[in-house]
Amino acid sequence: MFKKLFLSSLFFLFVFLLSNEYFDWVKYNQIEPVNLPIPQKSDNSLVPSQKNKTDTISSLKESSVIPNDNLNKADLVSLTTELNIIYIDISPRIINSGEFFKVEISGNVNDNTSILFLDKSFPIFRDSLGNFSTYIGVPLETKEGIYKLTIPKLSKTTTIFNNNNDIQILKKDRGFDYIELSHEVLSTSFSENAVKRDAEIRSETSLVFSVGQYWSGSFDFPCLGSITTMFGVGRSYNKQPISSFHLGLDIGADQYTKVFAPAKGIIKRVDFSPLRGMLIYLDHGAGVQSSFAHLSSTLVSAGEIVEKGDLIGLVGISGASTGPHLHWEVSVWGVLTDPLAWTQDSLF
Repeated sequence: MFKKLFLSSLFFLFVFLLSNEYFDWVKYNQIEPVNLPIPQKSDNSLVPSQKNKTDTISSLKESSVIPNDNLNKADLVSLTTELNIIYIDISPRIINSGEFFKVEISGNVNDNTSILFLDKSFPIFRDSLGNFSTYIGVPLETKEGIYKLTIPKLSKTTTIFNNNNDIQILKKDRGFDYIELSHEVLSTSFSENAVKRDAEIRSETSLVFSVGQYWSGSFDFPCLGSITTMFGVGRSYNKQPISSFHLGLDIGADQYTKVFAPAKGIIKRVDFSPLRGMLIYLDHGAGVQSSFAHLSSTLVSAGEIVEKGDLIGLVGISGASTGPHLHWEVSVWGVLTDPLAWTQDSLF
């Protein structure tokens, strides 16, 4: 009796172990991993480096997760196109509001593909290297937090983000500036009509942008001098509450100091604003444009192509200005950003 019980126990133990091995084998053989190697890219920027900077790949709603390794750019483009995959690299991933980041895309994309960020759609274009990319500016008023970048309207396409699709926005303390303006300046440069005219110029120059990218690398400073007011500084006029923010970079310089193109582009507009004085707008392509204000004279005309370092105007005191200086703005798809960030080699 004991012998039969012992043999029965051994039989059931054998069946149990065998079944576990079988199910483990089935489970293992049902896994079909796709090993697509993806290059590592350092994220050098002015902002703090990320913690836990691993190559986590985040997917969108209809996407798959694919592990990565090492692969050169040419092989990446070939593989992503063949496998109906879109590979996206974002740099930098941690920035202050009022700055910008670049999105590079490889794989099964075309000129009709767009990127969605902060509820706004951004087109992509072929950059100077022939790759699809775009620059996205983060408005100064954006609240601190983590925001996601997505590519809408993709079906049956695997989307791979190098690291993930999160952008961390920080809020930088930019300080305040207190300015005393004469009654004459307030009644002319800050009159209702003057402010309206300046707003019209801003609106009109933000409607149309060139396709493609004319420049490469970081921007140069447009003139010699000292930075007198940083981007994003709060503005108080004649001891009144803070009513606006400085949306450019002021460079103090002597009257008639030469102003040069900080990067290649096409002169988009030459105009006069009662608020910003004599103006030049320079279209760099890819939705990026510079403007130069308070000039004493302009030396270019709309439609001219200028190279980096070409003379375009002279520093002045036109418009609402307390002294000779250059007011330099850089916008991306109409979003004003810190010009200083565009001069950093690490971002290009």
